[in-house]
Amino acid sequence: MTWDEESEGVVPGDLEPPSTHRFAVYSVVLGIGAFACLYVFPFGCLALGVPSITTGVHARREIAASRGRLIGDQLAVTGLIIGGGALFTGLAAYLMGALG
Repeated sequence: MTWDEESEGVVPGDLEPPSTHRFAVYSVVLGIGAFACLYVFPFGCLALGVPSITTGVHARREIAASRGRLIGDQLAVTGLIIGGGALFTGLAAYLMGALG
């Protein structure tokens, strides 16, 4: 089989590599920011942790529905874990301070 037979009907610009979903990147950045806020502004872990989780969930849903056109599922999971950890740590610190 020659190249012409394999690529019949395919234009050279049609095959694009998959791109990383931007919400997956946002999820990681917001999660890291949430952990940084624990030391400076404790309310920031809530203000940045919740959006980190929601953007991670949104990215995973769209990546699964894209049929391979989008990548970044592992990045979205990382953002979910970091954002969830920051949120849990901030809430635990608040409760320990309130009860102690």
